Amino acid sequence: MKTLILVVLSTLLTGAAHAHPDHAETGMQREAAGMAEAAADFLATLDEDQRARLLFDLDDTEAREGWSNLPTSMAPRSGLQIATLSDAQRIALHGLLARGMSSEGYGEAMHIMTLEPYLRAGVEAAIAERGDEMPEDMLARATAIMESYDPENYWVRIFGDPASGTWSLVLDGHHLAVTATVVDGRIAFTPVFLGNNPQIIQTGLYAGRRSLQHELDRVADLMASLDADQMGQLVQSEDTQDSADFAGPGWVPDMDAAPEGLSATDLNPDQLVLLSYAIREFIGVATLAAGDAQMARIEADGMDMIRLAWWGDYTDLSRRFMLRITGPSLHIDFTRTGGEDRPNHFHIIVRDPSNEYGSDWLQSHYEEAHTDE
Repeated sequence: MKTLILVVLSTLLTGAAHAHPDHAETGMQREAAGMAEAAADFLATLDEDQRARLLFDLDDTEAREGWSNLPTSMAPRSGLQIATLSDAQRIALHGLLARGMSSEGYGEAMHIMTLEPYLRAGVEAAIAERGDEMPEDMLARATAIMESYDPENYWVRIFGDPASGTWSLVLDGHHLAVTATVVDGRIAFTPVFLGNNPQIIQTGLYAGRRSLQHELDRVADLMASLDADQMGQLVQSEDTQDSADFAGPGWVPDMDAAPEGLSATDLNPDQLVLLSYAIREFIGVATLAAGDAQMARIEADGMDMIRLAWWGDYTDLSRRFMLRITGPSLHIDFTRTGGEDRPNHFHIIVRDPSNEYGSDWLQSHYEEAHTDE
């Protein structure tokens, strides 16, 4: 069975793009060079004060890991706010963002930003309806949150010098945090947070437009394929109140935790294909070669290390739920949240416990640099 799993994984999970490990490494070198060039173009548009706010030391761990998915009224950001940039600077910044993500990832990130006016309109309507009845402190908090819901209220930070070949990029704001760490031609893209509210726009010119839909569809396909015995191992609770803590900002993996849920070794070959499609969808924000390299690391770990766990309603994915997919080089949490009557709201986090923020590569980089001295 293990041999069959590895064959299926090799041909279907990783794909022809990195049938040879050197292909992904060479591709990442090209992607890293393109990112560095785009970063230089962006930096060239900034004045001295903007550079001072944008640039941080690469070893400033607190700032690198200080991203959040919360509104800025709840979690103030540092760096350079998109709202403060000129047209030329925005054009250069988007050149960098487009080079630092796949086309899928870039498109999803931009769509997530454009959802902020819908949230703003909802709070604005609530204030208009109930503002006179609200206590002063509650009204102040509601107003601050409303004002923070802004598609220009996203912040960018650069750590280190892109020209050096070892540096990091962080973009974050409400429902979005994208990181990319470049180390000697390799790109680590975790952690990544993607969220939305609404997931499906309900009214107006863009009614029906949706984000993170393919992630849901891939999960739905996999869930529909499972039999009763597999479901018994997968489902930890039918109540999301019992779910594990979402691996958001500040999360530290519990290396001593016992494996939970359904092992990928208990999936048949067709189900392994569906799992591979789901994983690929979740890591799809990464540039192509970086995503291929991540898939290769997951394959090298072995599918016997992959576990899936579920909390919530498993018969109706339009209700609230949480899915967790874990392995040595992978940690995915996917939740449908929001009001019980219409949970039109997703949170997704993708992490790599073995190389978060490129930490493993950076450690090797620093050790080699120290040896050279």
